[in-house]
Amino acid sequence: MTDPAPLRAARLARLRAAMAAAGRDALVLTGAAAVRYATGAVPVHGDASFEAARPFAAVVTAAALHVLGVEPECVPAGVEAHAFPHAPAAAARAFASVLDGARSVGVDRLSEATAAGLARALPSARLTAADAVLTTARAVKMPEEVALLREAQRLNEEAIAEVLPAIVPGVREVELTGRFLAAMARRGVTPCHVEPLWCAMPRHAAAAPWTFPGGLPYRELPDERVLAGGDQVMIDTGMLYAGYPSDFGCTWVCGGDPGAADRRLRARWQAIVDAVLACCRPGASAADLHRAARAAHGADRPPPWPQPLYLAHGIGLGGVEPPFIGTDLGLAAEERFVLEPGMVLVLEPCAWEEGAGGYRAEQTIAITPEGYERLSAAPP
Repeated sequence: MTDPAPLRAARLARLRAAMAAAGRDALVLTGAAAVRYATGAVPVHGDASFEAARPFAAVVTAAALHVLGVEPECVPAGVEAHAFPHAPAAAARAFASVLDGARSVGVDRLSEATAAGLARALPSARLTAADAVLTTARAVKMPEEVALLREAQRLNEEAIAEVLPAIVPGVREVELTGRFLAAMARRGVTPCHVEPLWCAMPRHAAAAPWTFPGGLPYRELPDERVLAGGDQVMIDTGMLYAGYPSDFGCTWVCGGDPGAADRRLRARWQAIVDAVLACCRPGASAADLHRAARAAHGADRPPPWPQPLYLAHGIGLGGVEPPFIGTDLGLAAEERFVLEPGMVLVLEPCAWEEGAGGYRAEQTIAITPEGYERLSAAPP
């Protein structure tokens, strides 16, 4: 399965333009989303081509596009397919053989052994990280990509609407997962990007399953646990539609009857999101959004848990892409990321109050020339 030819061509052109602007002669890519961006090949579960595509990599030059590890019949026209040996030294030689004497090569997710082998095979070449080139190319989505992200989100939200009435006292978390995946399958969507999550959020920090600084205050995998009435159920799901992910999140009170504290927390979350949306326009920096969230959150109120006020991430072929807003990278790094039309963000702050618990939901938006448009509906 491959993406439509116009979308493939536009993404490859954008990638080559970013290469040229950064002074790179070629890219060696092994990250799944990066390879998909360059080649348009879409592995399909249950299809023989899916297994044939593992492992796979891509080499992009100004004149050619090579995919390594995929059978020729699995790649689009105009893409050259090659075998991809597993051994690092042989893999390095395979990359070198199609790099056309490149002198400046951006690499993405090469193992240390493969990178060392490639350096030996191309002693006159300079190898640098491809991250900046990939971010430049992928940060701005084309209208076709925005449309795919919007449709992925719509299908996910429809399936969630079917599951919400089943979040009642006595239901097991895994039962909800089964209902959700069945609802998505009825819509023709089966690849799962995020393990469907239906876990109660503790109302006291001492009861939270902290695993590391900055960890989330709820379990991130469902199990056989039975939900109780009044639980603040954190929902988080993500499915792949035509290779593009949805990213749905909200907090739902088990039994569907939120109390005063639940409504107060949701209102606080909404105030943060509204303040951020008011800043979402071309020319604003990620730091502007972060400062707006902090002001709405309250300067005298500590972050929802022991981490910075995490706010947002980008989304595209990768479910979590730059920019990352509200992390320990800090405001200085966020100042350098400026919004442009076509960028897509997932806003997901959390409002937390000791003893009352929390409210977290996700809102996906695309930046437009005039401001922004919503790709997801308001949380239910």
